[in-house]
Amino acid sequence: MSLLIGQTLGHYRILRQLGAGGMGEVYEAEDMKLGRRVALKVLPEETARDSQRRERFEREAKAVAALNHPNIVTIYSVEEAAGIGFIIMELVEGETLRRVLPGGGLALGRLLDLAIPLAEAIAAAHQQGITHRDLKPENILIHRDGKVKVLDFGLAKMEGAFGDTGHGSRLPTRALTEEGRIVGTIAYMSPEQAEGKRVDPRSDVFTLGIILYEMATGERPFKGDTAVSLLSSILKDHPPPLTEIKATLPRDLARIVDRCLK
Repeated sequence: MSLLIGQTLGHYRILRQLGAGGMGEVYEAEDMKLGRRVALKVLPEETARDSQRRERFEREAKAVAALNHPNIVTIYSVEEAAGIGFIIMELVEGETLRRVLPGGGLALGRLLDLAIPLAEAIAAAHQQGITHRDLKPENILIHRDGKVKVLDFGLAKMEGAFGDTGHGSRLPTRALTEEGRIVGTIAYMSPEQAEGKRVDPRSDVFTLGIILYEMATGERPFKGDTAVSLLSSILKDHPPPLTEIKATLPRDLARIVDRCLK
């Protein structure tokens, strides 16, 4: 369901749309009780009745609410008004990593300024038993002050108190981790994710390697003209080391990225 600018949902007034995707529409809104601007994420009407998508929506709230890290977007509440479920989140004013990536890759200093907090955010999620499963430049925001924020845990896989025990899938992931079922964004998938197999935090590490590779060179390590050829590349290809593409990059960085992509 698309909301109208100026529309009120509970005590939130919609100001503008920030983005839309398969997992919901995001708006900038004014919290009229607290007098602050927030991000409001709501499921589209056509998917609100889809139990699987609703499950993902609720899981995102649980996943992010369990995390307290300066480089992970803060969730304030999960609410419902007029029959519409929505999440209220921290509003991050800035650009996605996708929009700030130049064609030839980032300068080394800028790369490290972004990559280190990104890795720390992913590590913090993993320490809480959460595998993101859909990391990509579009889900990494760069605040105007330069701070990195990871968002969109809509495909997150949770261990322990939030879901999987490690010995089989419970309710939060059962419909999404079936053998042969692919979830996520193909260009940034790990091999086991591409094959629809069980994933764990190592899948995010692999994806981090893809993102770091692209941040450093402006190119993705795995390529294909179609979804099938791209999946084949992820499963079979061994990308050239960073230093073969950009000789000025430190060998230690190339070693780290290579290890991520093992």
